[in-house]
Amino acid sequence: MFKALLIPVALKSFFGVFGQVWDQLKPPQTLSWQTLILLSLFSWFLCLLVATPELQELLAWLGWLFLTGGVGWATGNTRVNLLGWMFYPGPWITGALTCVLLYGWWNQASIATALISWPLISVAIAIIPRFFPNLTFSLPDPATRQASILLALVGLLLSCWFRFHFLVQDWVITYPSLLADNFSRSAFVVRLNRETSAPPRGRLLLNVADPLLQGTLNGRRWSETEAWLYNLPDSLQTLQNQTLERVPEVPEDEFWEFRGTVPYQVRETEYVLNLSAVWSGPSSLPGGYAIEKLCVIRQVPTSLTTLDGTNATAEPLTQVECQPTSDMIWGNSVAQEQN
Repeated sequence: MFKALLIPVALKSFFGVFGQVWDQLKPPQTLSWQTLILLSLFSWFLCLLVATPELQELLAWLGWLFLTGGVGWATGNTRVNLLGWMFYPGPWITGALTCVLLYGWWNQASIATALISWPLISVAIAIIPRFFPNLTFSLPDPATRQASILLALVGLLLSCWFRFHFLVQDWVITYPSLLADNFSRSAFVVRLNRETSAPPRGRLLLNVADPLLQGTLNGRRWSETEAWLYNLPDSLQTLQNQTLERVPEVPEDEFWEFRGTVPYQVRETEYVLNLSAVWSGPSSLPGGYAIEKLCVIRQVPTSLTTLDGTNATAEPLTQVECQPTSDMIWGNSVAQEQN
């Protein structure tokens, strides 16, 4: 009994809301914004009925076209008072719908292009009618021209900011080591999540190069090791090539370079190799930064047994021990360490 009474009440409420919506959308004349809104709804309704993908896409596109025109017409003279400044939201809403119509919303590239274009398209929608009243060109008064120029500059500024945002995102994706940089002095980029900081790729390269270096020099005759150190630039280039073959390739690898120095010789039988991975890509400080690994290369005496059973001294061999990688060394310190 109670449920039977609720059904007529619900139907009455539904038809009441539907009647109010229809009163708003009922076209007062054939050519009106309400007509365009109804045509967009009709196009989307037909889109649900057809089964051909090409026809569905055409009807959906027509639905957005009618909706964009109707919303632009309906909001053309709408004004909002923002702290004493009269804002016209119509062109910006119409510009957003136009961007959806032109670029869609189904992938990241389309979203970036749509957001960059949105301020420029919105400004064009707002300014062009001022120069073509009644579909004929007419130069507006100086106050209107000044307001149009200011609006165009605001749209250009917003478009540049959107473009800069996506440019920085592309840099971070292409060069992940940028996340290890320091953004505290930047006037444009703010790190919102400290946990997104990632170790620079140079640390991975040095850790991969460590066993390669030991495999190259360990057990090698001492004279050959000294020749390897004498031709250090060529030796490190070979080591870097071997390292890059063992890690997944990324675009930022071209900005990493292996450098090394032998700042001092501990004794005649021991060298210290200062191996560095230097970043020469985008950086917050001139000179970039470097990650270092100190490797001790020492001489190991050996002996051999002759045919008569006596021991004879043989040429000593090589033993390499490397320490963990260092923290990031910034800016001019990199050049000073390498000189």
